[in-house]
Amino acid sequence: MESYLTKSPDELTNIFVANLLQTNRGFNYYVDWENICGYQQYDIEIHALDVLIGVKDDEAFKSQYLKLVTKLPQTILLFPFLFGLSKKERNDLAKGKDQLTIIQDAIDEEDNLTYSFPHSIQALTNDQAQFYYDFFVRMGLKHLYQNVIEKSTQDYIAGVLVGMDSNGRKNRGGIAFELACTPIFEQATQRLGLRLFTQTQFKALREYGFNILDDYANRKADFIVADLENHKAINFEVNFYNGGGSKPEEIINSYIQRQEALKQNNIEFSLVTDGKDCWAKDNEASNQLHVGFHNLKYLQNFYMLKHGMLDEILDNVFRQNRK
Repeated sequence: MESYLTKSPDELTNIFVANLLQTNRGFNYYVDWENICGYQQYDIEIHALDVLIGVKDDEAFKSQYLKLVTKLPQTILLFPFLFGLSKKERNDLAKGKDQLTIIQDAIDEEDNLTYSFPHSIQALTNDQAQFYYDFFVRMGLKHLYQNVIEKSTQDYIAGVLVGMDSNGRKNRGGIAFELACTPIFEQATQRLGLRLFTQTQFKALREYGFNILDDYANRKADFIVADLENHKAINFEVNFYNGGGSKPEEIINSYIQRQEALKQNNIEFSLVTDGKDCWAKDNEASNQLHVGFHNLKYLQNFYMLKHGMLDEILDNVFRQNRK
């Protein structure tokens, strides 16, 4: 494996530019499978709802529905999983912290209706059962069971949650590069017996005896790798640029300033940045890379991080402490 820390700034620049990423999206960008959960505790109710699948006759459907929610009232807790609600909205409904409010446009109707889906539901009166049946019909869930779902409520719920996670995917866009880099940091720190902090304020290190100055205490780090026993640490900031937006000069200068500020807190610094549309040789950013490699002690991209530079940096920062 080639050594990076012995190379000149020009050599590092060439390696950097020759190995830029077109995208920052790894497999963990598209679906956060931990979000596709929350309904497993309702296994019985989920399978019970299957009795409604394919019941075409309206009267038979209503009779089956009313019998179901009367015997198993907690079945209605599954309703928020059958249409488009965010995870937070579903959780707030289940905890009784919120209600689902629906506005109505007809002149002879109330302006809005409110529906509750709290875990505390134990039984339904006939009026309540009818009230939730009206919701079931007007929300389109009756049509869903009569004409759309063919085999399994559970499979349908999983599909809804994957689809709803598209909103979460937008939120993950800002941290997609962090998600891609995280396994590399985890493997390296575990191998070396170091502590990894993610998305952590620097003042959290005070708990372990680090002297963090007040003017930097509340700043948040993407990654901090630390030897807690010997009070040594390095901050890794991870950023992917698609081109446009921030000027390369501003990017590099801001991290040079961060490096100098962290020195006052006795913390090393490394910038991990990537993005072909920003850092390619024919872009204005190429000149700033030279500035970066001359002024930042540890500047790297994903390729370099993955192919040995992270190990070299950690060895360089923590070598004396591990002897």
